[in-house]
Amino acid sequence: MAKKSSKVKEPAVAYEKTSNLSVSDILHIDDHPLDEPFDRLEVFRNGLPRKSFDSLKELSGMDYNTLATALGVSSKTLQRKEVFDTIQSEKIYQLASLYALGINYFGKEGFKRWMDRPLFTLGNRKPLELIDVSEGIDLLKSEIMKLQYGIVI
Repeated sequence: MAKKSSKVKEPAVAYEKTSNLSVSDILHIDDHPLDEPFDRLEVFRNGLPRKSFDSLKELSGMDYNTLATALGVSSKTLQRKEVFDTIQSEKIYQLASLYALGINYFGKEGFKRWMDRPLFTLGNRKPLELIDVSEGIDLLKSEIMKLQYGIVI
């Protein structure tokens, strides 16, 4: 009896691993102000600078319209902002936190693909469709952590 060979294919999202990317790395803010919750409050209240937004935009590959929807403003407003208000700064931080977690697990390109493909565990929604609400970001982080710990549904 001839033995049939079978090929094992890796999951579509398992790509290159990167070093430990942090939120501070993404937002170009020194580590200290983001370490503690009360320090983060002050950073958010003072507003994140334009360079933090631009860095997140470049890393994520999202366009102005997608980011505008996520931040609850128009794309024109995003293009002219130099310092973001408290709520927008907090949301930029949440997105950077999601991207740090995702890129550290999937790699940069793998995470971009994961964000843009419908997932069964999300009701066949694309993760990118959930980033406009904090609860959606938390849900995505939870999905990534489940994968990290081998919890697959």
